[in-house]
Amino acid sequence: MLHHVTAMEKFITLECPSCGGKTQFSPQSETFVCQYCGNEHVFNLPRRDGWKEKPGTQIPRPLALLAQPQDVRVQKKGQTMSLSWRWFRWPIVFLVFFCIAWDSFLCFWYSMALSTNLGGMNLIMIIFPIAHVAVGVGLTYYTLASLLNRTAVRLDSKTFSVQHDPVPWSGEVEVPVGDLEQLYCKEKVSHSSDGDSRSYKLCAVLKSGRQIDLVSNLESPDIAAFLEQQIENWLGIPDRPVVGEMES
Repeated sequence: MLHHVTAMEKFITLECPSCGGKTQFSPQSETFVCQYCGNEHVFNLPRRDGWKEKPGTQIPRPLALLAQPQDVRVQKKGQTMSLSWRWFRWPIVFLVFFCIAWDSFLCFWYSMALSTNLGGMNLIMIIFPIAHVAVGVGLTYYTLASLLNRTAVRLDSKTFSVQHDPVPWSGEVEVPVGDLEQLYCKEKVSHSSDGDSRSYKLCAVLKSGRQIDLVSNLESPDIAAFLEQQIENWLGIPDRPVVGEMES
């Protein structure tokens, strides 16, 4: 149900047809998500007398809703939405066996170095594989994270956050939702002797003008684009082009 337009903020106060909760809707979009029940509504909003666009302003056209990727789980409850997905992929199983073999050899090597009396050779046997130990520790940690971890993007009325658990991992983010001006996706191409590899990330332009990474190392452009659309729709952010963003 349409109530009124606030002249200063140019927002329309709406009553959700599903739960009756009151929310605000930007005339620059043709969809809104109820912050109480989480239902999304699509409708055609007519021009209202007194509404004037700034010269040169383009109203973004509403985009078709993207299909939900199979790996992404979406939960909406009240004023909270979460999007989460597991890191596990079947190629990780190969790394499990590789880590077992690598770590087992190092354990055998050090058991020999510590149990055999070879004089000065014992010290050499202990120091020589230090680099291999560092590789084993790093690879084992990465494999455990890939097996167990889940990334969760959570939004409520105040905060946008990204968390990786249960294995601690870098890249966690917490940003006030009021600081988010625009979201966009970027493609990263890595070159190696085996060929090019691509990964994707979700980024944000803050109202201060600063650009930050929100979620990195996404393996699919579909997941990145879905996250962007869901978050922008939830927060009522009109989709606008950003220099350097991934082509859709």
